[in-house]
Amino acid sequence: MRPPGRSRRGAVPRWLSAKDWDQHVDDLEQMADSPGFRELRDRIIELAALSAGEHVLDVGAGTGLLALAAAPQVAHVSALDDSPAMCAHLQRKLSRLGITNAEVLMNTATDLPLDDGAVDVVLSNYCLHHLSDAEKGRALAEIRRVLRPGGRLVFGDMMFSLGVASRRDRAVLSLLVRRMIRRGPAGVSRLLKNATRIATGRWEHPASVGWWRDSLLDAGFVQVAVRALDHEGGIACARRPTVGEQPE
Repeated sequence: MRPPGRSRRGAVPRWLSAKDWDQHVDDLEQMADSPGFRELRDRIIELAALSAGEHVLDVGAGTGLLALAAAPQVAHVSALDDSPAMCAHLQRKLSRLGITNAEVLMNTATDLPLDDGAVDVVLSNYCLHHLSDAEKGRALAEIRRVLRPGGRLVFGDMMFSLGVASRRDRAVLSLLVRRMIRRGPAGVSRLLKNATRIATGRWEHPASVGWWRDSLLDAGFVQVAVRALDHEGGIACARRPTVGEQPE
């Protein structure tokens, strides 16, 4: 038997691998219940301007932060996640709460199991930074495909660059480092592990506000608005053009 945290010869140690969300359902539930995430949820829902009769897709639904908030306001919600444990947890939660106008779909953001033009609004929160830049591009193409003409996209995510070229990037990285150090030895250990993940290309893949603005425009969206928040995150809004409308 291998010691805890060690892998077979030549394999990647577990702590260096990408996070297995099946093992973090309770952690994500606790995070979703934090004041910061509830505030971000409320901002996203407000910007989405949901209305009765609409079909909403929540990409990277997790434990249902956005899906549960959207369900009372619309006709139907499709909550998509690629973690079997998250999907099972959310399905149980929907049943317990008696929410009947929501379905749980298990798939990835780069392969949405919905027909062209099937939804009116796509929402997402802190999902897309787990994708590489190329995968983000494929996800945007899929989101545009499943949106009806005129349909809306609103998402929150980490929005900064791991470089130090901009003042905001430097401030965000400094904030994250200080936040971990304040947690004591466990925080310092996590900081060192994250530094190793970054160096080996195995950490998350946040993108800057400018990157998201350009990528949304390149993907053919219009009315693109991306803004940074007072922390590491940001919010983006965009719309699929109507028939005959020219992209910006």
